Amino acid sequence: MGDKPVALVTGATSGIGQATCHRLRDRGYRVFAVGRNPDALELLRSRGLDARAVDVTEEAAVTMLVREIEAEHGAVDVLVNNAGYGLSGPLEQVALADLRSLLETNVVAVLRLCQAVLPAMRCRGSGTIVNLGSTAGRFTTPGAGAYHISKYGLSALSLGLAAEVRQWGVRVVLIEPTGVRATNFIANRVGPARRDPGDDPYAEFKRRYDRISAGMAKMPVVTVTADTVAAAVVRAVENRDPKPRYVVGLSGKASVAARRLLTDRMWDRILMTGLKP
Repeated sequence: MGDKPVALVTGATSGIGQATCHRLRDRGYRVFAVGRNPDALELLRSRGLDARAVDVTEEAAVTMLVREIEAEHGAVDVLVNNAGYGLSGPLEQVALADLRSLLETNVVAVLRLCQAVLPAMRCRGSGTIVNLGSTAGRFTTPGAGAYHISKYGLSALSLGLAAEVRQWGVRVVLIEPTGVRATNFIANRVGPARRDPGDDPYAEFKRRYDRISAGMAKMPVVTVTADTVAAAVVRAVENRDPKPRYVVGLSGKASVAARRLLTDRMWDRILMTGLKP
């Protein structure tokens, strides 16, 4: 068995996942960094991380990796479920295949990883699982309904699991950041197939949505850095009695507070400002 605690981080090749790997390594963890980008994985290896090419939606590959870690180290001490992506577009036009793929990555794969590491954590009587959610799991906005569905699902998964496994000394924490700048998230976002604007009733809505989203992604006042989120992850890992969920970012906290105060109709009117022709 190794003498260092072991952390397994998914979506580790960029953004929050990469920053989390470096912070955990600096705190003395042996970090297994999981992703799919071969060049980024090689860079992580050069920096002292145990980088593995794994698609988190492939159950057999996930099971094999966890068994390998457990054979050498006994258990995964910390699991950080960060892998995920966005899906934008009017819900009327979202392809069901795209929605299924989104849920497979953002929700089902998270549960599969939790199921893979939990038996050994229970036997040890300790362990921490951190799931990267979003303030998108606290409220909904037009144009991103599918993504909200996945993040609401992840919220339910995390809170339900936290209550169930606390009795064995296992902690489950949901980190909910506001928008994160300087990452590939917006660029990697999936959307419905583009149609001839003349044949698309949502053409103007999508044009305005894309413009507003791109502008907000560059605004420091409404976004946080990936490293800020990574710092929140590490604080949750090192907290002996963490809360079940943390919102990261002042704008995110303000939005969550505003949603509690506003009626559904008021919320919709505000968010549709700038989206209607």
